Order: sequence, then C-alpha cells, then structure tokens
Amino acid sequence: MNPKVGRKKSWMTKAKPYIYGIAPTLGGYAFGYDTGSISGILVESQFNNYFHHPSNGLQGGITASIQAGAFVGSLMTGIFLADALGRRRTILGGAALFTIGIAISCASNNVQCLIAGRIINGLANGCTAMMVPLWQSEVTPKEIRGRIISLQQCVINFGILSAFLIQYGCSFINSNAAWRVPIGIQMVPTIALFCVMWFLPESPRWLLSRGRNTEALQVLARVHANGDRDDAYVRAEYAEIREKFEWEQTVKKPSYFDLLFSKNYARRTYIGIGAQFWQQAVGINSILYYAPFLFQQAGVGSSEASLLANVIEGVILNVVTWPNMYYLDTWGRRKPMVLGAIGMGMSMLLIGVILKTKGDPSYSPTSHKVNFGFTANRPAGKAVIAFLYLYVASFAISWATPAWVVPAEIFPMITRGRANSMTTAMNWFVNFWFALYIPTALNKISWALYVIFAGICFLAALSTWLFQPETANRSLEEMDAMFEGRTMWVFLDGDLTAVHPRRERLLGEGAGEEEEEEDKDGRKGARLVENV
Repeated sequence: MNPKVGRKKSWMTKAKPYIYGIAPTLGGYAFGYDTGSISGILVESQFNNYFHHPSNGLQGGITASIQAGAFVGSLMTGIFLADALGRRRTILGGAALFTIGIAISCASNNVQCLIAGRIINGLANGCTAMMVPLWQSEVTPKEIRGRIISLQQCVINFGILSAFLIQYGCSFINSNAAWRVPIGIQMVPTIALFCVMWFLPESPRWLLSRGRNTEALQVLARVHANGDRDDAYVRAEYAEIREKFEWEQTVKKPSYFDLLFSKNYARRTYIGIGAQFWQQAVGINSILYYAPFLFQQAGVGSSEASLLANVIEGVILNVVTWPNMYYLDTWGRRKPMVLGAIGMGMSMLLIGVILKTKGDPSYSPTSHKVNFGFTANRPAGKAVIAFLYLYVASFAISWATPAWVVPAEIFPMITRGRANSMTTAMNWFVNFWFALYIPTALNKISWALYVIFAGICFLAALSTWLFQPETANRSLEEMDAMFEGRTMWVFLDGDLTAVHPRRERLLGEGAGEEEEEEDKDGRKGARLVENV
C-alpha cells in the first residue's frame, strides 16, 4: 500500500491524522499531571501537617494506590469494555470516572478518603492509558503511527512538568490549598478529554469487526482523504484491514491463557509485557514520584529548593522526549531502547557509587529518609544531581515512547484489546510495587537502590537486543510475518532488525510486485468497497 497513490492531498488532509492523534492525549496529560503533583505534595509541610506526617509505608500507600487501581482498571477494560463498547466509548467512560476520582481526592479530609479517590483515579487511568494508544494505532497510518502514539508520552511528560510548576507555585500558599489546588486542577484535562472524544470517530478496525463496514470506510475516508471514499489510499487500506479481519474470523479468539502459553501468541505477549515491564523496572516513575526526596538526599536543602530542582528535571524530560517522538519512525524502536537503557544504567551506577563513597549519611525523623548531606564534598552532591538529570534524559530519548508503541502494534485485531490490557497491567503492577516500596528503600538500602536500578537497566538493554524485533514502518496487518516462522533471536535476522525493511523479504518473494500492481489501480480495494 503506497501512500503516494492518488491525487495530491491538501495540507489539511495531511494534518488530519495528527489532529486526531493529538486530541485524545488529554488523558495522558491527566496521568502525567498526577505523577508530578504527588511527588511535590509528599514533601509539603501543609500536606504533612494535615495528615500527621505519614510514615514511609503510608507515603508509599498514598502514591501506589493509583497504580493498584490502574492495574485492575487495565485488566477489566480488556476483559469487559474494549471490544464490547468500542474504543471511543470506553475512553469516554474512563474520562468521566477519572474526574470523579479527582473530585474525591481534592475534597478528602483523611488519608482513607484520599487513597479511595486515587484508587478510582487509577481505575480510570488504567482504562485510558491502554485505550488511547490502542485507538491511535488503529486510526493512524503506519508511516506516522510511532510518532502519533509517542505523542501520548510527550503529553504525559508535559503533564508532569505542569504539575511540577504548579506544585512549586502552590508551595508558597500557607494553607491546605497548597495541596488541594494542584489536585483539583487535574479535572481540567479529564473534562476536556470527555468533551473531545464526542467529536472523534470510532476505530475503523473495531467498526469492521462489528460488521459496520460502511461506517469503517467512512472513518478511513474522513481521516485520510477528507471524506473521499474513492481515494486509492482509503480503498487499499480498507481492503487490507477487511482481508485480515475475514481471515481472523476463521480463528478462535484467544483467552488470556492462550496469550501467555499458545505458540501463536506467547512470543508477542512476552515482548509486549517485557517492553512495559522494563520501562517501569528501570525506575523512572520511582524517580519522578520521589524526586524531591532524592534531591534532598543529594543535599539540595529546603523543600522549595527540591521542588525547583524537580522543575528542572521536568523540563529535561519534556525537551529530550520530543526528538524521540519525532524520529521514532526514522530511528526505529529497538536501537534507542538498547542504547538508552545502557545510558540509564551508567547514570544509576555512578549515583550509587558517589553516594556510597562521598556521602555523609544522616537520618531525618521528619521525612523518614536517609539524607547524604555532602557537607565535606559539595561537588559530589552536584554530581549526583547531574547524573539524575542525565538518567532522566537517557530515558526520555529512548524508553519514554516506544515501550507504549510496541505493545499497541504487534498484536492482531482479534486479540488487540485483551492483549494490550495485559501488557499495560504489567506496567501498573511493577509501578505499584516500586511506588509502594521506594520510600522504605530510600531509608533501608539508600545508595544500593541505585546500583540495583543500574543492573536492571543493563538487563533491559540485553533483553531488547536479543528478543525484540523492529516494528517501525510495518502496517498492523503485516506484523504476523514477523512472528510466524521467524527466529526468536532477532539479532540473528537482519529483516527483523531493519528499520526500513524490504516488504517482500518479510511477506515472501513477489509481495512487492503484488503490492505495486494493487496500488496502480486499487482494484482489490475497489472490489471490496463495492461490497459494502
């Protein structure tokens, strides 16, 4: 399928896939905002005084409650909602539930109420975090699919930075508004997401799976050709989707057991789960959730100063993620993930070594953390902060976006919703345990925590290099050719690691000629369109 076939498209027609791709990322903004806001709230004196200086375990419970809800929400969405209600209505429901949870958290007068609100937030977050990339992958063309799905992570990062800035400003408020206002503002993007989704189309692939062929064709025409159902690109895209779906109708829909253990799906499942597992296991959200504590450990000083250092971290995360997003379809997914994990590992290892050899540890009864004052060696403390920033930059240029893109790409339509719920649930599962344990780890094992993260980063690089194929520039319908009859040791197969593969090498000799012939007149697409 050649995107250059047909009449020259206007700039508005070319921009439409980007517009549709950007709009639902408001859910990602809400998620990122929550991540950033809780990190600052936990160090605020107003919050700690109101909730009687929660212990390490309780701090972890407050932070991890949203991940616990998200784990359940992701699985429930995959089982009951994604395929039954459709992508669009599921996102609408998630946005409404998210808003309710925020309202409860903002109005909470005890820890139990706060945690309950965050669990509801999590249920909604688990829903929208898996459904938005899934919707994007099924609506946008393969040439820009990685870039579009990556926008979700860029917006998450922007939400984190926004929260850091708002939290820093609110830290000077001498009342409970210092933490209630940052929480309440989060309702703005969730309400906006609910409104925006009313005007966006349903996934054409889901519509076709429900026998709503005419509507599926209309959506493809709306997104790709300004409503022109006779456009060659639209006809060929529709033909490819419908042909693949008709074949999938002859196959039994796999269960979760099949996804994990069937030879037809297990490899894809573990690659998708692995991408999400490593993204959290390398420690990025643990760093973001508790960054102000980490800066205080490095000797920054007051909570306001640590929040300001947090803002700088947020700026780095945002600025460095943008080239990752823009070039993801040029660089591919695989190489940045390998190199980025190595960069993160080196940064974490150096932080641990500096804390161990140059730090001056002392226990703070207020924060319940071990601080490394570096009173005798200020440059060492600055080096720790610099390597924290380098770690965040290494993550932003590598794992920030492809870990969400890969799981949304590799599964066939028949199981895409259920499989993505499983991979996203892994993200939340790891995120939950890390968020719950990190406050205690900062006290109990302190510098060794960074060394552990370094080892995990190096394992992530090795696993990706050994097992994860390159998925850039393949249509969703082409993914089967990468997994059927191909080696699991992908580094041995050049076709599986190439960013711009020859399509006939993946699909078999003659595929290139067949594709060219179909593109000349769109006959295959036209025949199927006539049957709508």
